[in-house]
Amino acid sequence: MTNFKIKLLLITASVLAVAACSQESQDHQEEHGDTVAQAHSDSASDGHDDDHGDDDHGDDDHADGDGHGEDEHDDDEHGDERGEGVEVHLSQHQIDELGIVISPVARGAVDGVIELPAEVGFDQNQLAHVSPRVSGVVRSVSVAEGNRVEVGDVLAVLNSRPLADAKATYLSARARLDLAESSFQREERLWERQISAEQDFLDARRALEEARIEVRSAGQQLDALGIDVQSLPPVGASSDVSLTRYELAAPISGTIIERHAVLGEVLEEGAQPPAFIIANTDSVWVDAAIYGADLGRLRAGATASIDAGDGGPPIESTIDFVSPQIGERTRTGRARIVINNPGDRLRPGMFVTVYATATDALPTTRVPVTAIQTVDGETVVFVRSEDGFDVREVRIGRRSDRYAEILSGVEVGERIAVTEAFSLKAELQKGEFDDGHAH
Repeated sequence: MTNFKIKLLLITASVLAVAACSQESQDHQEEHGDTVAQAHSDSASDGHDDDHGDDDHGDDDHADGDGHGEDEHDDDEHGDERGEGVEVHLSQHQIDELGIVISPVARGAVDGVIELPAEVGFDQNQLAHVSPRVSGVVRSVSVAEGNRVEVGDVLAVLNSRPLADAKATYLSARARLDLAESSFQREERLWERQISAEQDFLDARRALEEARIEVRSAGQQLDALGIDVQSLPPVGASSDVSLTRYELAAPISGTIIERHAVLGEVLEEGAQPPAFIIANTDSVWVDAAIYGADLGRLRAGATASIDAGDGGPPIESTIDFVSPQIGERTRTGRARIVINNPGDRLRPGMFVTVYATATDALPTTRVPVTAIQTVDGETVVFVRSEDGFDVREVRIGRRSDRYAEILSGVEVGERIAVTEAFSLKAELQKGEFDDGHAH
């Protein structure tokens, strides 16, 4: 009995222990389940928020991306395909400070341009050697080298005895002519009235004709000396009038480039060197040397570009004359270009370079290679605008050392920067942009 009770107690204790463990395990599971559920709920909430955020962000990115892509595409089309929309803002003062030269786009040859050495000389049609036509002593000189003179200005005054003799001869002939006219008129009236003989009338008429011939001859002598007979004093005028005064006058307008007349010097007729040399440099000759193989490739009328070597734009002209003669010493031909030279940019004695177009060259739209720059991988030129320069994309074809053929982008007559284009590129790349414009 006792053993039975002991066993019953042990079984009861075991059941209680198992029940306690089962309750503890259930409580632990419930607590753990609540925690996991909370964690799952939190995770779901976070995941939902994240998804929502991702969606919002994705939508925003998509919207922004679409808008940005369209703007970028539009800008590229506007700036590159049409060559418009980008501008370098510069004032005229800034353009002058940068030394930018602007010239119109023109047609000409890219290939077949012959480089010729040349020298600037006086236009011989605008040059005058001034010397007296009669010998005399220089009494006064009124000009110096470098002075500008006009036609008829008095350069110097001479005292000339031969001139006085010529004037006296003319005045004497004039006096005899006056007497002969009076005698003829008297004899004519007498002969008409049958008072005098016809022979007397004929003698008077012969004397009149001889007097007229003498006056004409004396007047022509004075004209050969450059004296206007109308400037002479009338017959019977005061003896105080000087017959020796000889005025040496300018035959053309221009600049005194040489003066050899000296006060008190005796100048002889046709003296060398001349008393004065006058040149009008508004027009000059550029004589270019043509070598061997190029002699047959140049003709009068061919276009020519002159580089004066002063950093300025080339002077565009045409060849006026190609000499058929070869120089004995130089064994070269000669091409002459007559240049209008306002401002005296070309000065006689200067050496310049002429780029002449050969007869076998083909004309096309061209620009100097100095006008071309590369911006963002695109070939561009800078076209003058009201506020500065438009950056214009161009497509080029053939290219030489001096010129590039333009296939598209600019038209003949548009004004572009032909020097210091790199300075404009630097201004463009400074990064100061406003709606696609560089300032």
